[in-house]
Amino acid sequence: MNSERKVGLFFLVSLVAIAFLIMKTGQFQFFQKGEAYTLQAVLDTATGLDKDSDIRLAGVKIGKVLSVALKDGKAVIKMEIHKGVQLPEGSRVKVVAKGILGDKYLEILPGSKEGRIGAGETLASEKAVSMDDLMDIVYSVAQDIKKITTSLSRTVGTNKGEEQIANILESIDKITSDLRVITARNKDNFTTSIDNIKSFTGDLKKDIPVLAKKLDKLSTHLDEVVMENRDNLKATLANAKEGTRKLSDSLDYIDNIAKKIDSGEGTIGQLVNDKETGDNLNKTMLSFRRAMDSASEYLGAFSNTGVYLGFKSEYMFDVSDSKSYFSVDIVPSATRIYQLELIDSPYGKIRENSFHHVITDPSGNVLDDYTETITSNRDAMKFTALIGQRYKDFNIKVGLIESKGGFGLDYEPHNYKRLKFFGELSDFSRESNLSPRLKIGASYRIYGNFFLDAGGDDILESEYSQFFVGVGIRFRDDFFKHLISSISVK
Repeated sequence: MNSERKVGLFFLVSLVAIAFLIMKTGQFQFFQKGEAYTLQAVLDTATGLDKDSDIRLAGVKIGKVLSVALKDGKAVIKMEIHKGVQLPEGSRVKVVAKGILGDKYLEILPGSKEGRIGAGETLASEKAVSMDDLMDIVYSVAQDIKKITTSLSRTVGTNKGEEQIANILESIDKITSDLRVITARNKDNFTTSIDNIKSFTGDLKKDIPVLAKKLDKLSTHLDEVVMENRDNLKATLANAKEGTRKLSDSLDYIDNIAKKIDSGEGTIGQLVNDKETGDNLNKTMLSFRRAMDSASEYLGAFSNTGVYLGFKSEYMFDVSDSKSYFSVDIVPSATRIYQLELIDSPYGKIRENSFHHVITDPSGNVLDDYTETITSNRDAMKFTALIGQRYKDFNIKVGLIESKGGFGLDYEPHNYKRLKFFGELSDFSRESNLSPRLKIGASYRIYGNFFLDAGGDDILESEYSQFFVGVGIRFRDDFFKHLISSISVK
């Protein structure tokens, strides 16, 4: 076979493969057409819907739009549904879009009744929450925040407020310095006093026997001296009596000074008797001590805390769309973890905008006067908040999983840290008696902080199950740890 034939054969095989992939990805059905039945729906607006637009249930295509007509100012949609799909009674329809700028399609919202909808019946429509309503709420919150900041600016932001805060900080700094000096002085004096008492008691223990003997001899000699100096002793006693009188006068003077202090006279008297000053000083010292203890305990708790940031994106094969995750993991110890995630889900939220149209002919006559409602879609933001406890190689988590209550279980072999198996069970009260959402998979760290994961989502329901593969990154960031530890908590 020459080179030209090889190139031609390779080009033909490539075209066949590309055509197969396009038909498989776009779910085209050129060669066969299954049995189907028709339904109708009446919508306020069918903007973006055309013939052959998709009809989906839980993101899975179940039919197509046969026609779009106008009747009594409403859009009448004729739908073709695969015969194998039976819709429960009470089902509704709404117009959604694939992503922000994606094509429009009809989403079936299944009902909760036991009966089934038959061919030719008309489904009710549902109007989603308007983005304008959400913007009004955001505007109200912004107004409240503006009032709070204005109030703070009027108090703390003035020159007087700054001066008062500076005075308070200066007073605290001065009290702290004085306390430090007093504590240092008393510490040295107390140590010296203990040493002196210890030395005195040791010397006293040795000298007491000797002093007793000397006192015995002294008493004997004293008797002899007293007998010999009786007259001199009388004169000495008279002098002692005079000295006692003078000492009594001195004590009376000291007692007078003490009474003045007790009655609040003088600077010392005011300081001693002013209860408010003493209480304020005691409260200040107590508050300062509590603040120092709290700060020490708070900073100590974060010294060994790890904060991990992560991002991953998963591609879901059945709906040909992706889901993104941004995570923050706070690990205060080897057995405890707090996990927060923000998820960008492909199942979006509806936004409707209404526009009034008047159509006239060249002569100015009104041909049509109607209101058009444009329905758009954006990806839904969901969040996960879990508390985890680690037992050996297993990590048990409980909390919110994609805005629904649930729990999870991770298994990470201690002898092979690159591999981790995970499972999540959530949303136990789903509509139409559907089973809870079960997601299982495995994650493998390929290089450094990068990892791959794969598995299945909602595997208990065969109609809604999704197989996915993803790639992500996870790393420790000490900046956010210091940022969290520096936030003031009251």
